[in-house]
Amino acid sequence: MSTYKSAFIYFFLLLVSTVSFIETGACASLEPQSKSLLWKVSGKGIKTSYLYGTFHLVPKDQFALPSKVKQKLVKSQTVIFEVDLDSPKLSRLLSKTMRMNQPLESLMTAQEYNLLANFVEDSLERNMQQYRFIKPGFLGQLLLYPKLLGYSPESYDLALLDMAKKWHKSIYVLETPEEQVALFDQSTLEVQTSQLLNNVKQFDKQRKLMKNLLSLYQQEDLDGLYSLITSQEDAKGSNNLLLDERNHKWLAPMVDMMKKSPSFVAVGAAHLAGEEGLIQLLRAQGYKVEPVQE
Repeated sequence: MSTYKSAFIYFFLLLVSTVSFIETGACASLEPQSKSLLWKVSGKGIKTSYLYGTFHLVPKDQFALPSKVKQKLVKSQTVIFEVDLDSPKLSRLLSKTMRMNQPLESLMTAQEYNLLANFVEDSLERNMQQYRFIKPGFLGQLLLYPKLLGYSPESYDLALLDMAKKWHKSIYVLETPEEQVALFDQSTLEVQTSQLLNNVKQFDKQRKLMKNLLSLYQQEDLDGLYSLITSQEDAKGSNNLLLDERNHKWLAPMVDMMKKSPSFVAVGAAHLAGEEGLIQLLRAQGYKVEPVQE
């Protein structure tokens, strides 16, 4: 994995809504879905297509791409992703957006900064000096997720992209680099700082949370995964921005592509479930969406 691509994928993990800690609160009850990450879409002029939920990064020893997923991708003519993972422009925009003019210590007390610096040195074996001008929201992704996932994680999105290229598929993306980068900078520096410090203080809970999310994903339990993600503290606003709004925006171009050619859509698994998820949105428009078990 190239340097810029690796850095981008870490930031991209933000979009599966696992940045903030999750509390075990109650969630709105939904009609249970069949346990599957792969869904067949048909009807109303659509050329039989498939919708697949990815987990953007996983530890190398937990990566497994089912044969049924590979088979459906190979049979499709167009492969659709959230964003262009090969875009140098995206890398440049992220590099520019992640930096700030003021040093990190100006956003917190001396005691808080010492806590952060000690955590980075003792737990992550990094020197805080090189990260002082990176925005806290980006810093959390850059430092914490490699520790949670291992320093050479695998990406379902990149694996599928490599397959699409190998089989000479047409590739289509749902968001521009500008739209993608704009999502990373929605919170104020103060909010980002508070979240970063909270994540450091409760790092063991983050580790447990990641383990639970991965377990639900491996069980292909979309409902469980979605419930865990959306039960996080203050999740409503971020979920609306990162999930619901984007699902509605993606729907029309996604359907258009499915009507033009048999398509394979690969997006974060959290985008599939829920009342505003892609499965329900497609069904609401009269399309048939059914799980692929084998």
